[in-house]
Amino acid sequence: MYVLGIHGSFGRADHDAAAALIHNDRIVAAAEEERFIRYKHAVGLMPDHAIRYVLSAAEIDIHDVDVIAFPRATWRDFVPRLQAYLNYQFGHVPVIELVDHHLAHAASAYLISGFDDALVVTADQAGDGVSAGVYRAAGTVIAPIETVAFPDSIGLFAAAMTQYLGYRSQHDEFKVMGLAAHGTPQDTHPLLRVEGGLPKLDTTLLHREVLHRHPVFHTDQLPMVGVDELPGLPPRRQPGGHLTPGHADVAATTQSTIEAAVHALVARHRQPGDVRLCVAGGVMENSVALGKVVAQAGFSEVYAGPASGDAGTALGAALLVAAANGHRPARLEDARLGPRFADSAIEAVLRDCGATYGVTDDPAYTAADLLAQGKVVAWFQDRMEFGPRALGARSLLADPARAGTRAQVNRIKRREQFRPFGPSILAEQCGELFGREGLRAPFMSFTLPTARQEPIAAATHVDGTSRPHTVAAGDGLYRRLLEQFHAMTGVPAVLNTSMNSGWEPIIAEPAHALAFLHSSSADALIIGSYVVTKPGRPG
Repeated sequence: MYVLGIHGSFGRADHDAAAALIHNDRIVAAAEEERFIRYKHAVGLMPDHAIRYVLSAAEIDIHDVDVIAFPRATWRDFVPRLQAYLNYQFGHVPVIELVDHHLAHAASAYLISGFDDALVVTADQAGDGVSAGVYRAAGTVIAPIETVAFPDSIGLFAAAMTQYLGYRSQHDEFKVMGLAAHGTPQDTHPLLRVEGGLPKLDTTLLHREVLHRHPVFHTDQLPMVGVDELPGLPPRRQPGGHLTPGHADVAATTQSTIEAAVHALVARHRQPGDVRLCVAGGVMENSVALGKVVAQAGFSEVYAGPASGDAGTALGAALLVAAANGHRPARLEDARLGPRFADSAIEAVLRDCGATYGVTDDPAYTAADLLAQGKVVAWFQDRMEFGPRALGARSLLADPARAGTRAQVNRIKRREQFRPFGPSILAEQCGELFGREGLRAPFMSFTLPTARQEPIAAATHVDGTSRPHTVAAGDGLYRRLLEQFHAMTGVPAVLNTSMNSGWEPIIAEPAHALAFLHSSSADALIIGSYVVTKPGRPG
């Protein structure tokens, strides 16, 4: 049975168009539309290119798809438009099943967790009128316990405060998370409070258009907060305006409020026998809040999938339909579900572009050697990752122990200097570096206090925390790179961030990688079996 999950919209303000294909109990492929069209988050679009990719990965066409699953159950008059779209773009309309948005979020984590049962908590800005959901899952059944209706939304709060601080809502919430460590939080926030374990938003402080929802709102051309100065906080920062210590304090207060709201929602429903937790929804991409759940909430295992945001609902919707037909994949710990490129295709691009390149019979050793010399290396191997984080397939790598690495890589990526990085680490070193023996973090989901900072100083934030990506033994070429670098330097980790800069999606294709190298001050690109360097910078 082939189930195609898709997420997107026809001109609405929804973001993260994506497609995922499941064949029986196997996830064949998944990808976000933004990577193909180079438009961050693919706002207001359907996943044309992502659908074509996942079908090609299975060597099928739309006629072979049994069901299309779409993660919005309450959109009026949507099915006829979706049918017209499918017929126009692909020439056939399979059976369509609409799935509740937050149930799709829940499935995107639980049904690939490998757990037999779990408490499942979701939180985002809103979907199908709901901003958070709590479920109990057993086997392949995910049963709702409680939902939080919009506008009492942790995600809306995060988006509004991101805008208040002069950044782009739905895009830059992670900047607020990074800035928070530089400030001091207040005890309470005027916009969001927690009552009885549930978030309560003061809607009187919002711009009136926020509550209209789609299609009028939201847009960054209009404010989300309806006043220029929230009670007890500094005035709103203009986009591009000077960043002050007061703004860092606002970020810290915002972050602590998010953490308290997430923790309260989980604690409200945790029972003494609960040892496994699954989380999803855009709010759960806040790795600091999630790290505190891991450290403080008392679960033995916490699982977040590779794409907690709306792109993940394409996968979640497909998983729900597959489960209803008796199919459930094994635990997913590898997000490499996107396109791969053969050496022949890579070399054709290098030749066409007149690149200076050589050949290596051991890309892992070559990359490790360059990193040990202090070089910053763009690393393009294997299938592209699904989700917002680079995990050793489309990564930018550097020595995490070297002084100056953080500032250097932030310049390469054209990022604010206050923003932190995380390391990819040999999984068995998690106890030494983070004091959490056996922790599995294959999708870089948790920010945790570091136990030993020296080897990962450049990947440690000002508050002594970092966001590890654990790489297990036997995990292919990237694992061998880490092993080689450890052998050369004694450092069991590399600084790992996404290969992109400024306002662009993560690199998807060889030509994109080559353009990144030559438009940045990165030193080299290891792509397939090829080493690309710049004139005057030998590899």
